[in-house]
Amino acid sequence: MLKLILLIAVGYIIYKLFWTKKPITNTQNELDENDLIECSNCHTFVPKNECKFTSTGCICKDCQ
Repeated sequence: MLKLILLIAVGYIIYKLFWTKKPITNTQNELDENDLIECSNCHTFVPKNECKFTSTGCICKDCQ
């Protein structure tokens, strides 16, 4: 009986280590300041720190 419990515990640990999916952590809010974002008006790609965010999307400095 003790061997069966030990076998189940080891199997569970191996399952958790190798076959569980890890959550994806890269989201839109975690982008660096130098990542490129497409302007919703002229469709050019500009750095995130040069954009103005509106309800319709990102607008670059040239389109403002």
